[in-house]
Amino acid sequence: MTRFRLGQRWKREPSAPPLDSIALELDGVNLLSGAVEEPLVEVVSALTRAAASLHSGKEGLAQVSLVEAGLELVLRRTGTEVDLAVASLGRPARLLRPPVRVDLEELAEAARECGRGFLADLTRVAPGTLSTPPARELKEALRQLSGPGVVHKAPRPEPFALRVEPSEVPGFGFELKDAADLLRSRGKDPGAALGSLLCAGEVWLALPGQPTAWRASGPPFLTALELSRQAVELSRAVELGEPRFSLELAGVKPGLSLELAAGRGKLGAGAAFEVKGEALVAAMFHLGQALALAISERERAQASNPYLVELTDRCREGLSHLRGAAAPPSEGEAQARGRGRAQGAGKPLPVPGRLRRLRFEKRWSQKGLTGAEFGQLHLGRQAAVFCSREMACAVSRKDGEMLWRRASSHGVAATVEGHVVTADLDRVLGFMGPSPSARWLHDHDGLTLGPQLVRQDGLLITLAEDRTVLAYAEVTGREIWRLAPPRTQRSWLAMQGHRAMLATDSGYLYGLDITDGQVRYRMRAPQPFHGTPVPWGKHFVALLGRGSHHALLMADAHSGDVAWTREFHLAMPSAPLTSRTRLYIAGERDREGVLLCLDSKGKLLWERALHLGTGPYALAALPGAVLVTAASGAAARVETSGELSWRVGAVGEALPTALPARTSRGITLLAGDQVRAVDPKGGQVLGQVRAGAGLVALQVDSRLGLYLLDDSGTLSAYRLVSHFTVVEG
Repeated sequence: MTRFRLGQRWKREPSAPPLDSIALELDGVNLLSGAVEEPLVEVVSALTRAAASLHSGKEGLAQVSLVEAGLELVLRRTGTEVDLAVASLGRPARLLRPPVRVDLEELAEAARECGRGFLADLTRVAPGTLSTPPARELKEALRQLSGPGVVHKAPRPEPFALRVEPSEVPGFGFELKDAADLLRSRGKDPGAALGSLLCAGEVWLALPGQPTAWRASGPPFLTALELSRQAVELSRAVELGEPRFSLELAGVKPGLSLELAAGRGKLGAGAAFEVKGEALVAAMFHLGQALALAISERERAQASNPYLVELTDRCREGLSHLRGAAAPPSEGEAQARGRGRAQGAGKPLPVPGRLRRLRFEKRWSQKGLTGAEFGQLHLGRQAAVFCSREMACAVSRKDGEMLWRRASSHGVAATVEGHVVTADLDRVLGFMGPSPSARWLHDHDGLTLGPQLVRQDGLLITLAEDRTVLAYAEVTGREIWRLAPPRTQRSWLAMQGHRAMLATDSGYLYGLDITDGQVRYRMRAPQPFHGTPVPWGKHFVALLGRGSHHALLMADAHSGDVAWTREFHLAMPSAPLTSRTRLYIAGERDREGVLLCLDSKGKLLWERALHLGTGPYALAALPGAVLVTAASGAAARVETSGELSWRVGAVGEALPTALPARTSRGITLLAGDQVRAVDPKGGQVLGQVRAGAGLVALQVDSRLGLYLLDDSGTLSAYRLVSHFTVVEG
């Protein structure tokens, strides 16, 4: 029995657009396991259209994309039956199970029932969705499915087989077995591009003395796709000079361990063999190019297949990275080129290209910043502002000149705009900018302030002794209010609208009215809070727990009503990162990094192993992804679907803590012993700056200027002096 089943949670918790699970059950077995958070309007519409196109005989091949799960459902009609295959484009790319054959009429009836039921639910629960294009396409597809099916005699397929041996060792060979003539069955539907590439076959690896050292059965295209992804990671490891690298080729055992420095490798528990990392990378990329050429020669229309084009582009770009540097021209050649440029075409190419190299040079450094190991670094319009409990100062971004400096015995707090509050044993003073005189002065009770200072609604708000929150009038310096939570050693302060939220290690969170400091709500948690609350729309998210037992709590920022609490087992959890309707947190489990993704209801959508070594970790948002960085300098980009896009390895010694990545002008900067500039889309390392193992803060400006603060109290500034771009004609 064939049946499509949709989740029901979206009807109890309406969202726009509806997001929930979808299952394709054949005799009780779900072929779409993992599709738990899909946009139902788009998916059900695409599914119904695919069934209608097969039922009416318009197409013989159809495809339905489950974007969130990274799955592709491929449907191919053979007479009065349909072959169903599910391919995963995640890591590793693979065919989840062999194709399953079902009756065409049975499939059409299941799609019809699913579409009609979903349309009725939309009319009752979310009528506003009915006017969207996918909903209108769903109605049209249901109309087509209500008609009689078309019985047509498909042309007899022309079986095709091709075996290509590796041209060198190490090298990959492949065999295509297209008994159903899939390569020529793409048809006019652009959405069925992947299905026409899923013909059977195998890929194998030839090593010295071993013609078939490793073998992977299944669609060669998916195997080559995954090998090209792994080749990018291996190429990066070779480029960075990493001593070793381990992987499972295309996700198929046995694992391959490479000693890159020694030029040796070992498959599983087998004997070691001589292999260079560059040679293996080139073989993996050559496989993708050879396979694309063989498929295009079989069917010319496949040359424009977007999946094949993507594979070819990745392999071509990867091979270009392996080329050695060009030798500089001799003096005579340089003069001849100079004369040629003077005589003729002088202007540079107007075509933009792909960045390949960046070069930075040091501009200035400022030493003697005390308390840097626990200090803060901010970038203003004209100055870099440093603040610790011992001192605060502003340094000109242009030339490193000290613009102003404040120091005191009982704490200093500063904002990026230049507002500074200092305290000694019996006085508290307020400064503004470079003026040598204090704007105001008042008596003080000896609490140590700073370094955090928030300027909002005419108040300057700071923490004292890491536990008591104080609010001073910005103009007069009068203390407006304070809150000293009992039985508290550590507090974390955050602002959201007209609320100040104070989380404490005693397990209480206070919601304060910024104007008068009145406690509007007090929340009691079962475990101590463990970080600064993070605003998320009208709510906030807070981390609580101890050891390896932690939880995330989401509550209304205005009323303090708890929406949900989610427990998890992670050691050294990062600060939570919110991104639209997703919440991310990373931590360590069994000495390995793990990234968790939750939705706005607190439901765990997925978790992904990071393979970045031990924690701690820091998170940064990228368009459609999250970037996880470790104290070792290693980093990984994870898409919102949970797919690991790229990863770079550790470099040098580990930092005191993990620092979040910074992005400017389309370049991402990764903090580490060496600060590396990488392409956020592909992870290619474009440039690097030596920072040292004492790096405690990293900032970047709009012109890709770098500002590095180390624990010895030295602030260094670097500027981008040149870049190398490859222009593709």
